[in-house]
Amino acid sequence: MDNRLNRPATAAWLASALGRTLHGSDLPIMEIRSVDHVTEGALVFSKADRELGSVACTVIGPLSMARDGLALIESDNPRLDFALALRLLQVKIGFCEHTEPPRIHPSVRVGRNTVIGNGVEIGEGTEIYHNVVIADGVRIGRNCLIKSCAVIGEEGYGFESDASGRPIRIPHLGSVIIGDDVEVGSLTTVCRGTIGNTVLMDGCKIDDHVHIAHNVEVGADAMVIACAEVSGSVVIGAGAWIAPNASILEKRKIGPGAVVGLGAVVVKDVEAGITVAGNPARPLIKKSP
Repeated sequence: MDNRLNRPATAAWLASALGRTLHGSDLPIMEIRSVDHVTEGALVFSKADRELGSVACTVIGPLSMARDGLALIESDNPRLDFALALRLLQVKIGFCEHTEPPRIHPSVRVGRNTVIGNGVEIGEGTEIYHNVVIADGVRIGRNCLIKSCAVIGEEGYGFESDASGRPIRIPHLGSVIIGDDVEVGSLTTVCRGTIGNTVLMDGCKIDDHVHIAHNVEVGADAMVIACAEVSGSVVIGAGAWIAPNASILEKRKIGPGAVVGLGAVVVKDVEAGITVAGNPARPLIKKSP
């Protein structure tokens, strides 16, 4: 499943199905995008007023975003209505599915009981150990190592509560892109992106029992060590080092070359080259003699 619809929907139909008011044009909806990567014919959501230029798209958001040429579905809870919209579109119209067989280089070695989904691409020299699950649409580069029982490309954890407190699952339409010379350890999960992709860049090394949530980007040659938890939309810079049992709050940025210490709980961005430790994580400062 990806972010394209099997056939176009319309903003008026979706607004009516959601019980919301449409302001502006009745535009076609052909795909789902994030508000940072909006394209013509896309459906996006925004919790606050955003400048979208002249792109003819449909937005679920506050009334303040209304303008000429835009289809605005007014919402006081855009993330919830976006989740409901995706579920409606999934049931009533459907998203494009990966139907093509996987493309696996002849040199790739695959262990026993491994499941490789449709549309997967695996590059030259990569080795996949036993009991691995690689979901539809995942791309893995050259000379990678995926160890036993890793799960790559399944849905992440994404919910929004409705007025009664009932959690509504947000469908995940993105995938996972893995560069060259990457290692993913045993019993590690790398979740696919919500709308875009989760990305592991060239040379990064992910240890056993690590959780990489949706929309995360791990930079080139970074290392994430056993039992670390990397929450959604975190960006880890090139050459950074995340120690065992560290936890990183969603949307935080870990700068290039930074070190996150053993068991640290990161709740703020970490600057490049800085070492942090503790709960909450703070920079380590060497005392004067």
